[in-house]
Amino acid sequence: MKQTIIFRLYPAISQEQRLHKVLKNYNKVRRIAYKLLFEKKKILFSKNKDAKKELNKEVQQKLMGICSNNPYVNSILIDCKTKLAQQQTWFEKREIYLTHQVNVILEKIDQIKELDKKDRRLKGLYSRLSSVQNTLFTLRFKSIIFGTKQLFRKRILGKISRDEFRIRRDSSFCCVGKKQGVNLNLKILPDMSLRIRTFSKEKGKKWLIIPFTVNYRQERWFTEILKLELYQVEVIRRIYKGSIRYFAHISYETPDTEPIHGFEHGAVGLDLNYNFISLSNVDNQGNYKSYHEIYFNNLHSYRKNKRADFISYKMDKIVNYCINKKKGLVVEDLSFEQEFSYGKKRNRKLNNFKISALDLLERKCLKKGIAIKKIHPAYTSLIGKYKYSRLYNLSTHILASYVIARKGLGFREDLPTNYKWLLAQVGDIIKPRLKPSSPYRNWAKLHDFFKYSGITSFKTSEVMVKTLQMKYVLNSATGAQPDNLRAGLSSKGKVNNWHKFWNFIEITNFL
Repeated sequence: MKQTIIFRLYPAISQEQRLHKVLKNYNKVRRIAYKLLFEKKKILFSKNKDAKKELNKEVQQKLMGICSNNPYVNSILIDCKTKLAQQQTWFEKREIYLTHQVNVILEKIDQIKELDKKDRRLKGLYSRLSSVQNTLFTLRFKSIIFGTKQLFRKRILGKISRDEFRIRRDSSFCCVGKKQGVNLNLKILPDMSLRIRTFSKEKGKKWLIIPFTVNYRQERWFTEILKLELYQVEVIRRIYKGSIRYFAHISYETPDTEPIHGFEHGAVGLDLNYNFISLSNVDNQGNYKSYHEIYFNNLHSYRKNKRADFISYKMDKIVNYCINKKKGLVVEDLSFEQEFSYGKKRNRKLNNFKISALDLLERKCLKKGIAIKKIHPAYTSLIGKYKYSRLYNLSTHILASYVIARKGLGFREDLPTNYKWLLAQVGDIIKPRLKPSSPYRNWAKLHDFFKYSGITSFKTSEVMVKTLQMKYVLNSATGAQPDNLRAGLSSKGKVNNWHKFWNFIEITNFL
């Protein structure tokens, strides 16, 4: 687990001027390096290793001619390559998303044309198709503004001065040394000072030693850092209440400790949604005990720092719930690769989770001694809905977290006998989407059958309403069951005779 400690630096006036030069030169070289790599990004992302090596040597020589400091050049190249790799990932995902959108629109156009070629909806669909195709055709790498777009807009509008913009833009530098993680140019000294390698080659000006403070809470971490060989230091400059302050962020890897709260007495299952989290408390026999829900109201509307604090506060609630129950946490091993858009607000919430929330929750669990386990997320909501909705009469999300906890404890979710009988009666009307070797094949087939038959809810209240509507039919029904459920289905598998179908549901005590 990665640990980061922040110490405040107190440079003298002469040291502050030299520190400003280091920040200015470092960020200047970083912008030049990014521009050089951006112009030849095709070589950078190609599979030709020799061309990549030549490009790396060429860029490194140019940067060395500017700053004459190899360790900082290596750090800058690593940083720029990481940014370009992120851009490449964004480009590929955006291309897949837009291609998917084009295919969906073309399918809708074909469906409407089959019914009516003069339908008014076609005009809007063709307009949307043209817009998406133009976006796909003009898709390029996003431009990067060093210092954030918000700060750049303020400078254009004249809300901040040129000097303030430069101070905030060139706000940090770091060095990874000859080997990644080894600090040779940014080193913590035992006398509570930071030794910084400058860009100067003059005798007596190669090094800059700046003192920092260590409070009583940081003493333990400071002694740990002195014993380490591998750690990374990042010097950051901030404007706070009109004055400039300097901080040193020291990051290092800590060994994983044995968890205090494991899965001996049960588990807590977590179901993640874009606006709330459902938790289920399960004992070691797989029995449901209690549940808890945590909501994220208006998360998309918060600023960056407030949003991070709010997410941290909510993750603390999850950790405290696990500590209170003295059980480990089971979460889904989620992938956030979207092929479609949910909308601006929901997309922003999902982005918050995949960037900060889940990683933050994992770190908090490790710090507090809570065991955390990841399981495959397939069909957790559907299993909870079809298998446990009548038993517990809870929401689908709580039942999904219950299934997640049971999976983490090693329990299998077999198909109930009445569902097996139903699928045997249905036969080959519903074509399964999954392979025969998949453990979720029958669950997928069952879901397709109910969805195709028009049954979308398994909540007890809604089932009771439907039952009351059909009461007169159920009272007059005979005790004889139909030999085959196909008697109530059409050739396409849809329910034509609801009387027979709901009679079957009542007799077999399905819901």
